[in-house]
Amino acid sequence: MADPAPNSTLRTVLPWAAASVIVLAVAVTAGLFLAYLVASGRAVDAPDSGTASPTPRRTPVVSLAPTTVGPSGEPTVQPRRTPTPPVEITPEPSPFEHVVSRDESLTYIAGLYCTTVEAIRELNEITNPRLIQPGQVLQIPGGGCAPAPSPA
Repeated sequence: MADPAPNSTLRTVLPWAAASVIVLAVAVTAGLFLAYLVASGRAVDAPDSGTASPTPRRTPVVSLAPTTVGPSGEPTVQPRRTPTPPVEITPEPSPFEHVVSRDESLTYIAGLYCTTVEAIRELNEITNPRLIQPGQVLQIPGGGCAPAPSPA
């Protein structure tokens, strides 16, 4: 005699398996349909309106570029022109004067005004930099840094 248990197990499992296959088929179909809608770019109106748009809506393109009418009568878009910034002219800084104090050298004075000894020598036509004297007025090339304030 055959055992009735395998037949009863098949009867209980079969409805569950069929339901699972149906749910899986519906889910796959719905997923493929949504993927098709997204890939085709079709617009769907809001749910409250109840109607879907059969084709995507086109947004009018507004161009700020100047247009002209071409030989065919069609408007042609001209390229935008970028304004050229004005050229900044930096004036050459004018030299200023320094009165030589006791124990000052050209190296010290050049460091004081952020310039070079050669620039001071050329401007003042100094041949020997060791022959500057206290009270002598030297022209210092402009554009250097301002000297630090002397202690009071």
